[in-house]
Amino acid sequence: MLGRKQFEELFDQYINDVVSFLYTYTSNQALVQDWAQDVFLKMWQKRDSINFDHPSFKSYLLKTARNHALKRLKKENNYDNWLEENLEKLTEKQSQDEPVVNPIDIQEAYRVAHSKISLRARKAYLLSREEGLTYSEIAEVMDISIKTVETHISKALQILRQELREFSQNN
Repeated sequence: MLGRKQFEELFDQYINDVVSFLYTYTSNQALVQDWAQDVFLKMWQKRDSINFDHPSFKSYLLKTARNHALKRLKKENNYDNWLEENLEKLTEKQSQDEPVVNPIDIQEAYRVAHSKISLRARKAYLLSREEGLTYSEIAEVMDISIKTVETHISKALQILRQELREFSQNN
């Protein structure tokens, strides 16, 4: 279990990374500070189930920050404004020859693709991708074997790849 002192050290180590990352979602300094505090509060609340020494902890932390920012933007109806403001940045990597893909089309295709995944496979996939749980943690939460988790996530990814292939860069 992570004690308060170790958590403070962890906070000091990663706070600048989280704050810098959150500025990609808003330029409002007060919001960024609030969101960063919220992210670390989540880490504190989950401290018993998170391996802070894991090599991919920073990725998990930043994924949590991203999810939190998007959730807050959506809740405050600012997501559409953010998406509109950043659409150029999001699509600038595409060459002039490639058609620009409407993000709404991608979101709708993703929603439809998700509906084609079985409930158990979808749950395993979301626990992995959105919650950042490891396969063993998912197995424990869902009360299934790790091999079954692998199978569920593999099936989910296969369906997503198939359904979203028209949006792939590697057609």
